[in-house]
Amino acid sequence: MEGNRRDNIVLPGTVVRFARIIAATALRRADAFFETLEKMPADPRRHVEALARAEGPHALYVHMPFCHQPLCRFCCFVRYPFDREMNRSYMKALAAEATWLASTAEAAKVPLVYIGGGTPSIDVYALAELVDVLRSYFGRGIDVSTEASPLDIDDEAVQVLRSAGVKRLSIGIQALSNERLRRLGRLSNTVEDALRAVEAARGRFETLNIDIVWGIASDTPETVYNEARRALELGASQVTFYPLMPAPGLRRLLRERREGPWHPMEPRLYEAVLQAARDAGYRPATPWCMDQGSELIDEYVVDYDRFLAIGLSAIGRTEGYIYVNTFTPERYVKLVAERGHAAALAKKLTVEEDMLYYASSMAFGLRWCPEQLRKRYGLLARGLNAMVAAALRILGEQKRDGSCYVLETPGSLYAAHAVQRSIYMAVNGLREWGMKTGA
Repeated sequence: MEGNRRDNIVLPGTVVRFARIIAATALRRADAFFETLEKMPADPRRHVEALARAEGPHALYVHMPFCHQPLCRFCCFVRYPFDREMNRSYMKALAAEATWLASTAEAAKVPLVYIGGGTPSIDVYALAELVDVLRSYFGRGIDVSTEASPLDIDDEAVQVLRSAGVKRLSIGIQALSNERLRRLGRLSNTVEDALRAVEAARGRFETLNIDIVWGIASDTPETVYNEARRALELGASQVTFYPLMPAPGLRRLLRERREGPWHPMEPRLYEAVLQAARDAGYRPATPWCMDQGSELIDEYVVDYDRFLAIGLSAIGRTEGYIYVNTFTPERYVKLVAERGHAAALAKKLTVEEDMLYYASSMAFGLRWCPEQLRKRYGLLARGLNAMVAAALRILGEQKRDGSCYVLETPGSLYAAHAVQRSIYMAVNGLREWGMKTGA
């Protein structure tokens, strides 16, 4: 890696081992939570009652599941090959579920809409129409963020999205060499497609994010650093470096092959990401999102611990209640037609579960605010605050912003990365289960 050796980022072995212990605990807890959720079908009447109680600011997540073929092998989100007729039916159902949600959760305010997938941009005109529908229900002033494939982004698509008022565009380029794309199983586009898309979008949105995936078997610190520097030099407002996050089926296979789920050089690879960002003048907004001062970052859960959700497999959380929509397009369309919504699973959160989610989101946003936790959860927060205070001392974290710790040391960033990766691997287990069972 480049740079003055004295300034190179190095994670001490004790910090790595400590972070892995925390991450393993998080994975066990999260796996157990989602395995329990899989056994809890949503009660339609109680679902209506729960969302009717939602009030105050909530983000809105919208899932659009259809993708270009072949489907990416590394992706753990719920996605299906694009079919024009099914997409048309799905978009009508999305609009209908949005209608139901707006009339049911009347007291909730939605300042931000995040549209993910899948590939939302696969039909950019239908996407723009959906944004107009959402504005009609949730307000003309909502901030809209959407994901996109490089295949779909050209001057015409950019103009359509800008006219719809999209503020933040996230292009999933994933890799900047065709060999890395091949190893990831991303075969629907080339690096040249990605570079053309970034060129078309650069400077046209308030925030332009690009995604890069790291942690494939052939990665070394040098290859990750060089890939990261190249991505950071493309002129995007943000670059989000996602680690591979295998679901349980792949985790078992990797363990059998002695290949994971942790890359053998994973701490060094993460050092390379941080080093490249520092050398390029970017700062972490989350452990993965390297930013140059954007207002909207890649993870809506950082700014909104409560979020509503529409679309298949979408997960919502509000007022101590979590719900997950059904996982197949056909069942989604059918359920929305029958009852206005498509909730398949739901659970009333215990106070401890609610606190742990809130705390993990806070740490992912690189802050730890013990007073906020105490005010929100009372005596229950005392033990968690004490454990985190001890952990921050081990990680060398001292900086404060008022009553909150600012997580900025490499050790704290690595710990936040390891924990969030574990949580998302557990979420991917739920998605894997849902696609297998058709829940």
